[in-house]
Amino acid sequence: MELLESSAELRPRHRVLYTLFSLLFLFSGFYYQDNLGGEGLSLPFNAVIWVPVLLITGGGIFTMLSSGVWVSARYLGLLSLFPLGIVLGGFLSGLERPGEWLVRLGVLVGGMLFWFSLLQYRLKRLDVEQLLYLLLASFLLHAMVGVLQLVPDPLLKGWIPVADQKLLGMFQQPNLQASLMATAIALAIYLASLPSFRFQRWPMQALVYLTLPLAVMEVVGSGSRVGMLGAAISLLLLVMARWSIWRRTYRRSTVLIVLISAGVWSGLQVSDGALRAYSKVEQMAEAGADARPHIYRIAFDVFQRSPWIGHGIGSFQREFQNQRIPYAEERDASAIAGAPRFSHPHNELLFWMDEGGLLALLAIVAATIAVLLQLVKLGWQRGGALAALLLPITLHTQVELPFYISTFHWLVLLVLLFVCFSFGARTRRVNLSLGATRLVTGSVFVIVPLVSVFLTHALLAQTGIMQYLKGRGTQPAHLNVALSDLYFREAGEYFTMRAVLYTGIQSQNSEQVSLFNDWSEVFLNQLPDIQIYKDRATALQFLNRESEAEALLDLAHKIYPGDSSISAMRAAFEKGELLYKRTGVSAANPQSESK
Repeated sequence: MELLESSAELRPRHRVLYTLFSLLFLFSGFYYQDNLGGEGLSLPFNAVIWVPVLLITGGGIFTMLSSGVWVSARYLGLLSLFPLGIVLGGFLSGLERPGEWLVRLGVLVGGMLFWFSLLQYRLKRLDVEQLLYLLLASFLLHAMVGVLQLVPDPLLKGWIPVADQKLLGMFQQPNLQASLMATAIALAIYLASLPSFRFQRWPMQALVYLTLPLAVMEVVGSGSRVGMLGAAISLLLLVMARWSIWRRTYRRSTVLIVLISAGVWSGLQVSDGALRAYSKVEQMAEAGADARPHIYRIAFDVFQRSPWIGHGIGSFQREFQNQRIPYAEERDASAIAGAPRFSHPHNELLFWMDEGGLLALLAIVAATIAVLLQLVKLGWQRGGALAALLLPITLHTQVELPFYISTFHWLVLLVLLFVCFSFGARTRRVNLSLGATRLVTGSVFVIVPLVSVFLTHALLAQTGIMQYLKGRGTQPAHLNVALSDLYFREAGEYFTMRAVLYTGIQSQNSEQVSLFNDWSEVFLNQLPDIQIYKDRATALQFLNRESEAEALLDLAHKIYPGDSSISAMRAAFEKGELLYKRTGVSAANPQSESK
């Protein structure tokens, strides 16, 4: 068995990887179009970004089969338990929502195949470092997007999200931009600490020196607590792990300190984010108003009700919202009383515990142990530095939902894990029969185009939904693509059925209103949506089912006690007002109170 060592050789397979890697991180992550916002494929770049991922994965598998050699990382068995455990749990707990089930498992399994395929290109150490420079270049581009968003008059409108002078990045969420910039800080300093840095050409060195202050500025200016904490701990780890290097390269160290200081000063000038973050922590500490402890307790209560295999992928929203009622009866839950519907407990472990149970948790623990063992095996200087690269995004997963809003963050973490496990990887012979080889090859040719078609269809579905909303519901034909799309069918039905409800009310058609009522009952069992609760109460009142409407509004108020629109509707109902006249929603504008 040949141990992988560093080499300056660049073979055709490496050139292919560099090209696709550049397409992935320098181009596809910046795709933007008007969108619904939120999570998953509702953000367009999350769909586009998978096309180069599929090509990289297919190329890695072909490289493995054509050469007859595959690369095995240390602790591969432990790492393999992660996708296997999650997928097994997904089947055992059932298909709660098929679209979400397929996408969630696809992202996880596809990501692990992407990681495995990167190893199969058999890059040498210096080649891996060149990939990291490409990754840093993408971080610089994301930093530039943040800078453009700080300008009072929107620049590149239609090309990047309009952010009202906030650091939202392409992800349309400040904490995601901050955690990526924290990773950029760690990566820039890591590359500057490598022995090869002094021999790099000036563009590579300039990339490090330019990215570092911009990334620091955006982390400080963002007001993101998780971004600042991740950056601070990563910096501390890198200083400690690479101390002997910093002592020998004092000039470079001085330059880095000056650049970091300049970034901190700039961040304080462009925004009071750091002060706001400190003030927020102080206020919550004094008032006990932080919602996260309550969210975590409710999520753990949900886990305890089905600890072994969880409630099923896609079940979290229903289970969590329903659990808010008994929780509020036993404790003071005022900190989350006004909170809307939660789609995630803001902690990745709790999320998988709720939906996948102990089986999913053990799968994640197995992968975590493998990573920790690898970092320890690499020693303090190298392992500590690599841990600093992994820390910002990993920390973010424990307080929010970065991977569901941004596939880009998931892929960045996988690339950094690839770097971590490329050390000590060994080549082995491929022992597959001719039939198995043909099956794997054929699967690549089938899966890549099929998934590409699925992603393209999802983009078209979202485009149709946005056109429907811009037309204020006057052209329902725009929803046809969404209604036939696996992922956006739920959203398409949402708008279609609301139009059915208010068209039925306008025309006094009880059959249409009954159709909406039947649909909304099933919908609310899966997604306790505030707007649909109000719409169904309106439908029940129209159908002269007053007691059911009252009970439904009472249930919605118990789940969302701080929601003013539900409270107002309850008060109007008690006065005997007609709810459908209060809503002001017509068939031509059914989305005016949409989620």
